[in-house]
Amino acid sequence: MAEKISRSEATQGRIIAVARDIFAREGFAGASLAEIVKKASVTTGAIYHHYGDKRGLFKAVAESLEQEILDEVGKVPPKSDPWEAFESGISATLEICARPDIQRIIFQEAPAVVGLAEWREIEVQYAFGVMRAAIGELSATGVIKEPDADITAQIILGAIIQAAHAVATANDHETALARAQVTVKRMIRALRIS
Repeated sequence: MAEKISRSEATQGRIIAVARDIFAREGFAGASLAEIVKKASVTTGAIYHHYGDKRGLFKAVAESLEQEILDEVGKVPPKSDPWEAFESGISATLEICARPDIQRIIFQEAPAVVGLAEWREIEVQYAFGVMRAAIGELSATGVIKEPDADITAQIILGAIIQAAHAVATANDHETALARAQVTVKRMIRALRIS
């Protein structure tokens, strides 16, 4: 039984990896299930069995990217000061979110392909949920003053998304990233109680 599960997980992992590359390159509309099937060395039936349809596969890819973002931000060396940890996490998030595959799949296509309401529910499990919790914790411990953790989290994530888009489309990626990180840090420091 364990061998069957691991084989199934390996197949799903291969499908997700191949689909991620194709969705990032071609977009949802341009991506071909036939190409995904061929490159992942699976049958069309495997796609339908695991994901239901192309939209279900796209949703699984997008969720895997959301988890990847959290995993990578979680690898940022821990800081003992909660504010420094918050700033470091935001800088790392901005850097990760500027990647072309994440830009296209998560920010440009997922809300439309998955549906805005359903995508928001998914975001609550990932980036938005983590941001809301961090802001709530900083507020509860008196580090920041904010009237509403949900609205504040949405505004900060909106700033990160737009900054990441600016970095992704800049001619000089490294300079744009450094400038965006400074700008976002200046914005969030306005929340901090001196």
